[in-house]
Amino acid sequence: MSLLNTSNSSSNSTPSWNADPVAPSVVLGLCWLVGVPSNIAVVVVIARNFKRENFTLKLMLNLAVSDLLCLITLPVWIYSLLYGWSFGPAVCKFVSYLLYCSSCTSLLTVTLMSVQRYLTVLYPQCWARLRVTGERVLLVALWGLAGVISCPSFMLRNVGIEEDYRKVECIRNYRSDMQEVAILLLETLLGFVLPFSILVTSYFCLHKKVNQTAFFSSQRMTKLVTSIVVTFFIFWFPLHVINMVDISITLLKTSHPDTYESLKSFRRASGDVSQALVLINSCINPFLYAFASRSLRSNAQQTEEKKAATQTSNV
Repeated sequence: MSLLNTSNSSSNSTPSWNADPVAPSVVLGLCWLVGVPSNIAVVVVIARNFKRENFTLKLMLNLAVSDLLCLITLPVWIYSLLYGWSFGPAVCKFVSYLLYCSSCTSLLTVTLMSVQRYLTVLYPQCWARLRVTGERVLLVALWGLAGVISCPSFMLRNVGIEEDYRKVECIRNYRSDMQEVAILLLETLLGFVLPFSILVTSYFCLHKKVNQTAFFSSQRMTKLVTSIVVTFFIFWFPLHVINMVDISITLLKTSHPDTYESLKSFRRASGDVSQALVLINSCINPFLYAFASRSLRSNAQQTEEKKAATQTSNV
């Protein structure tokens, strides 16, 4: 995920204001102002009502923490967009890794939520076998996987000159074109294709098999699940379109110069937008999933009450 390749002026010169990054800087500022307080509120509310046996709340807490870690890096990126990167290579690597790791953790948490809902509704005994220890292992494995997937951002990120603008940036320095293509393809596969496939499959199977129960009997629940899938697609798909554009730019650099220049123009015009959408998603998650968690518990309770009433009437 090519997040936040900032455009900078020389770190050795007096900070100079650039008009080009004003719009993305405003968007990032709004993300910080909305997202940080809302995610903190979710953390506080969950902490006050925390129950060890409720894995949904644990996932909600995990999502809020990962989104919060992602958003707290924004002041650094906003400053670098406007005035240039002046924090050195060590900070470049650390902040980039934190951004990638937290974004990836948020993505994996949303994916795990869909799987957990599918199993708890259709195969509750299977999920119950995990117990508290198994759930903890899942959460640790989730963060570990995110950390491994984010390693390229730590190894490749450094302070350098961006070739289009000839300015100092915290950018990725690939060793070869093939390395760039391989990493971007892997990121798109693990960061979008696989999670989105799991998300859609889980909710589709859930809807198909329990459509007659209270879980999906209301339009409210159907709209909620639809919004989860659509939101995921809207905010993550553009970033991976840009990944595919970057791959095309790399492969067509020498063989098709006209196409190469057209794609470069498109990349410059839309790159910041795709990156900002992912961060906007971190602001929306608290509202969407806090609402989802409450609705799911309410509908699940209605299902159990109907089952109990049916069993009583059959006695």
